[in-house]
Amino acid sequence: PLETDPNDPLLKAAMDHARSSIDQFRELFKTYPDDAFVKLNFVSNTGTVEHLGAHVEKIEGEDIHVLLVTPPVTHEGHLDRQYICTFEDIEDWQVTDIEGNIYGGFTQRAMFDIARKQGVKIPKKLLDMERQYVK
Repeated sequence: PLETDPNDPLLKAAMDHARSSIDQFRELFKTYPDDAFVKLNFVSNTGTVEHLGAHVEKIEGEDIHVLLVTPPVTHEGHLDRQYICTFEDIEDWQVTDIEGNIYGGFTQRAMFDIARKQGVKIPKKLLDMERQYVK
């Protein structure tokens, strides 16, 4: 994992881009519902903000039914992996089409740029994934 400052301008711009393109996410999800992920701004029951990855299972109105891929670390007690969030909770989104093209993933793209600025060598597997992102 890459340590990043949550106030890094590249990261903030990426989240702004993700939020401003939610309509594109909704449309892509209709076409490619099997490979859609979101990064959520999750506030645990201890009041700590975490950033969780989740697979989108269905969208009903403003409710997004997800399966939490990244469990919260600071949540106390049981939290079902099946979770319902709203579009306001989304920090980023990503949809992969049947040809392997990746739409969204704005924070991941920003992290590639931040890593390069920090002189971090990006592993080949991640470089291969980076080439799949649709410009």
